[in-house]
Amino acid sequence: MIKTIYDHYGIKPPQLTDIGKYKGFQYRNILYIVVDLGHLDEEEIYEFHQMSQFLISQGERQVASFMINKNGGLITETDGKKYGICRVPYPIETSALAYGRELASFHQKGKLLPYPMEKSNRIGQWKGLWEKRLEQLEKFWGMKVQEHPNNETDKRFIESFPYYLGMTENAIQYLTDTEIDDLPRTFDTATICHHRFTLSTWKRDSFFKMPTDWVFDHPSRDLAEYVRHLYFKSGIFSEKSLFDFLSEYEKIAPLSSFAWRLLYARLLFPVHYFESVEGYYSSRSEAEKQAYENDIEKIIHGCIQYEQFLGHFYNKMGISTKRHHIPEIEWLQ
Repeated sequence: MIKTIYDHYGIKPPQLTDIGKYKGFQYRNILYIVVDLGHLDEEEIYEFHQMSQFLISQGERQVASFMINKNGGLITETDGKKYGICRVPYPIETSALAYGRELASFHQKGKLLPYPMEKSNRIGQWKGLWEKRLEQLEKFWGMKVQEHPNNETDKRFIESFPYYLGMTENAIQYLTDTEIDDLPRTFDTATICHHRFTLSTWKRDSFFKMPTDWVFDHPSRDLAEYVRHLYFKSGIFSEKSLFDFLSEYEKIAPLSSFAWRLLYARLLFPVHYFESVEGYYSSRSEAEKQAYENDIEKIIHGCIQYEQFLGHFYNKMGISTKRHHIPEIEWLQ
């Protein structure tokens, strides 16, 4: 890899070190990050490049940008694999990153993006994507039922799936009603979002923003996924931490009723369950399988508490559903 970097970019790193989930190196106060691009096509990579260049032009801090190689391209191929190199000013360390304010500012700049996004676009596509994902897992579930397995995790999956199928149908219906009954406002312009925005997306100890994390979508995507992460994974969930995050965000970008409803629909959609089950059955590593198994167990055992969280969500966030004409789901009340 060091030789490839030298041959294609003219930089010779002394060594590659771990930088979060990436490999990279530091050279003259710039951090260079090696990115595996094998799962992305050229158009999508070019869209990421456009997004990062635009955000940098808007003064967005700590955005990583793709380097152009000696052939004038963003992609470098070696040993049948595709790579790119992103560079970012050496990450600042911050112990006081206000995620809500930082995310709102990021979204505000992303809404000004003047280029059409096609490959990375997810706006208006949630319903189709959720239906497709549900259909795939339902087929797999049917196969497992016919196998009559003895494995405990298989049994748990077989028993729990009908419940999460119902939750998914609720989410799809809530989303459909929102798109029919409510109108998008100024806030609801599409922006640069993240595939999954979590506490570790912008690390406090090495704060930079990677274009390969991004999608072009409604801002409520990031808010919902951050809330989901706080609830299930962070170990620091409290109603106060959640309220503070959303309040910080709304100081810069107040949410519309349409946005609150999209956020809620996304929380209803049990992507945490889907990802854990899919991860368990696709993983080849025993350690990973065990981690996914633990996640599945935790999700299933906590389903009543999550129902209660969803049932009181609007009220706890200080949102008057009557004033904003936001429907609530009766069976969750």
